[in-house]
Amino acid sequence: MQVTSYGAAGEVTGSKHLIEVGGKRLLLDCGMFQGDHRTADKKNRELPFDANTIDAVILSHGHLDHCGSLPLLVRRGYRGPIYATPATKDVAECIMRDSAHIQLYDAEYHNRHRKKNEPAATPLYVDTDIDRVLALMKTVPYHKAINVLPNVSLTFYDAGHILGSAVIHLNLTEGNRSVPFAYTGDFGHKDMPILRNPDILPETEVVLSESTYGNRTHETLNDRTKKLVAIVRSTVKMGGKIIVPAFALGRMQTLIYSLHVLTDSGKIPRLPIYIDSPLGERLTRVFRKHTECYDEEAKRLFTSRHDDPFGFRNLNYVKSVEESKSLNAKPGPLIIIASSGMVEAGRVLHHLKNGLANPNNTVLVVGYMAAGTRGRKLIEGAKTISFYGDRVPVRASVVKINAYSAHADEAQLLHFYSSTVGLRRVFLVHGDAAVRADLAATIKKRFPKIETTLPIAGRTYQL
Repeated sequence: MQVTSYGAAGEVTGSKHLIEVGGKRLLLDCGMFQGDHRTADKKNRELPFDANTIDAVILSHGHLDHCGSLPLLVRRGYRGPIYATPATKDVAECIMRDSAHIQLYDAEYHNRHRKKNEPAATPLYVDTDIDRVLALMKTVPYHKAINVLPNVSLTFYDAGHILGSAVIHLNLTEGNRSVPFAYTGDFGHKDMPILRNPDILPETEVVLSESTYGNRTHETLNDRTKKLVAIVRSTVKMGGKIIVPAFALGRMQTLIYSLHVLTDSGKIPRLPIYIDSPLGERLTRVFRKHTECYDEEAKRLFTSRHDDPFGFRNLNYVKSVEESKSLNAKPGPLIIIASSGMVEAGRVLHHLKNGLANPNNTVLVVGYMAAGTRGRKLIEGAKTISFYGDRVPVRASVVKINAYSAHADEAQLLHFYSSTVGLRRVFLVHGDAAVRADLAATIKKRFPKIETTLPIAGRTYQL
């Protein structure tokens, strides 16, 4: 009975965790690496195992760094089942198709401009590969136990991270030994809008746990709301624009929901809000479909009254590239929420290229920024940022609200460990090296009976 992490071990992206039990091989997530384009592309073109040797796949949620390499897995020969919650299947389809579209565009652009001796670029996968992934997917609702292999049973518990996200709880059996095991996927931040808080797990001996913000403390819900209101009011006073680089999945819908509630309550003025992300709009339709994932507040405020939490009078979904570009000529005050979240691609690039030099504008950062990305450079105080070969001075205010993170902070992770009955060992993944080390030290101090392991990519550990 053993586990090998082939991604998100000493870094945040590329989640792939292989469980071997009783002669069977079970893959938990199959995500893409993100960050520096060349480095990530090279890593994403390889699978660290033979796809034909995998017996089953379980998907925790639909973020690209957890599902993005599934089409490559299938392209390389995998034909077994892929288990996910119903909402995760719909979310993952949107994410994978968007990824295929971007890869095709990037390959075509590279091939038009490549030098004579340069090899042609090819996408990792195309839409037909995604069709095959969807055909293999089997949906399982929360809290329903099923057998995924003769010696492995699965139950999904709500992770509270994004729509459909799940903690994967497994009962692993080998000979006379049975181990209750859990993989957090990405573990949610308590009291986030729309979604329920993470479930408390049944008895579990071993947890493979994310650690993204394992040495930090997020602002409270009240602090977050006050900060957002203050940012909107101050930028409105200056007649500026609030530009929000946001992940199309989760963060974008959370912001729309929060701005809807704040506008209705009169805490912020009714100013134009533009959602500039085709993927974000498609995912918002998925959110509207899966009301079974909503928390009680969302049901009380909206669904019980048949209102749309993601649609209100001053909210505009941008349809075309031309309409997107026209926003640069519109005077403030207004809010633009655009992807990508790490400022590495998407329509947010031209909004920032045109808006960063204006001291009346505000860039609102609401999510994780990987090392090497433009987003990380912004929050680290870069004086200039490069867009399409041009260096743009940063004169706009750059403000970060950590409480919009969909990841648990240190206190919430520690509470999760302390409330998990029978926990004897924690493997820390999905975190930068320094964060993992800090969290491991804290666990050792707070829970001396829990063994903590920091997996090295590709190394196998006995359970």
